[in-house]
Amino acid sequence: MLFFLLANLTDDGLQACVENPDAFADACDSVRVPGAELLARYATLGQYDFVVMVEADSAQTMSRLSVVLGANGHVHVESMQAITAHLMSDREEALLHGGTGSEAEPAGAAG
Repeated sequence: MLFFLLANLTDDGLQACVENPDAFADACDSVRVPGAELLARYATLGQYDFVVMVEADSAQTMSRLSVVLGANGHVHVESMQAITAHLMSDREEALLHGGTGSEAEPAGAAG
């Protein structure tokens, strides 16, 4: 399962980053939660200070990672599960457009 963590520094986190600009990156490097892997992390401008992309085997694992990263990184975390942007198969799309779905050709069918 793919998740995005949206993180904002706490007051302690802001002070930690003043003292060590790599404090959040160091916290990410030190976090170990079985079943979760941090794939990428970015410092961002705007509503959130950091965005972290995570692969986790379950929502429970993701919750555990959020707590551990929040505590170690001195951040408030909001997490979102991500799914592919291709939401519908050809059959489901045909149903939405008034067809029965049976006229959608199987993948690889010659036309």
